[in-house]
Amino acid sequence: MSGLEPTPSAKRHPRPSVKPRVHNRVATPLPAPSYRPSLIPADVLRDMESVKPFEQSTEPHTAPNAADLDVAFMTEIAADRAVVQYALRQVALFKSVSAKSLDTLVEGATQVNVPAGEMLFMEGDEATSFFIVLDGTFEMLRREGNREMALRHEGVGSALGLFGLFTAQLRSASARAIGECTVIQVRGENVQHLLELDTELHDKMLKFFRERIVETFLTSQIFGDIDSIARARLIGRFTSRSLETGAALVSPGEVTNLIAVVTHGVLTVEERSKIGGAAKHFEVTPGQFVAVTSALSGQPTRMKIFASEFASVELLSHKDLLDLMKDYTSLRALPSRLLQNARQLDRDLFCGSTGVPGL
Repeated sequence: MSGLEPTPSAKRHPRPSVKPRVHNRVATPLPAPSYRPSLIPADVLRDMESVKPFEQSTEPHTAPNAADLDVAFMTEIAADRAVVQYALRQVALFKSVSAKSLDTLVEGATQVNVPAGEMLFMEGDEATSFFIVLDGTFEMLRREGNREMALRHEGVGSALGLFGLFTAQLRSASARAIGECTVIQVRGENVQHLLELDTELHDKMLKFFRERIVETFLTSQIFGDIDSIARARLIGRFTSRSLETGAALVSPGEVTNLIAVVTHGVLTVEERSKIGGAAKHFEVTPGQFVAVTSALSGQPTRMKIFASEFASVELLSHKDLLDLMKDYTSLRALPSRLLQNARQLDRDLFCGSTGVPGL
């Protein structure tokens, strides 16, 4: 990611014909994995698991006709402009954009029908578009190690897949249909063009981008034993902070706790082993975090953390972290969690990746 500009793919796609296109990511509706949790109701899961897979055939392969099979496929058709405009107005990010800006987004949009249990997209897929839910509900999932984490449900009026347009065109989560769903698909290149013209929308999208980075970070193994309520409170306590070149985030001698996720620019960790000696530097770049836990150890920080160029961070301050630790004692184990899942730069200073694909 360069600068503050989102970087959707510039790849061009031909305008779809009215004739439906059939998509088949899997031969049968995708069953829930054995390593749940899942937010899908148990009766829906049982129905999905009862569907038998296709038998292998030695006959030459021919494309199946969806009408002749008792299997549902994703279909895609050119979307009605009025329907696309209506859908876009339901999304908070686009509610206040001008009619002219709306026309930019509408161009080339398609309508996709998604069967129950089917994946609209999967974590790690290339992201060249985003989707607006017209009907139905999707379960958002993320893999962490050998487990699958259910993040949230997204219903009518929700925008899915926007975050992938900011992260080297990779999806940061998977979206699975709960029941039959209908979505509008909007080209990523249209969003990029509009962001170059609309400053207000650009700022809103940056806020959205930063929130999603923090959410991804808080689903990592570092916070694996924290429940969803505590996680939501943590997300709400992060604040945006900008640092001019040379500005210090932490100075030697401070006794503090904090976590800073870099969303733009570079933070530098500086170590001076002895007075007059050459300083050693370590850079923390976008998509990475730095954590200080000197207040938990009761000893002052020995390193300096500063912006080597203009930088933006999402910051969980000492006070906010301390307040949350009073309610959630599991957060007091943060140093040991960091020791296991991050790089230790000093006695009480750690660095690692937030886990966002493409950053």
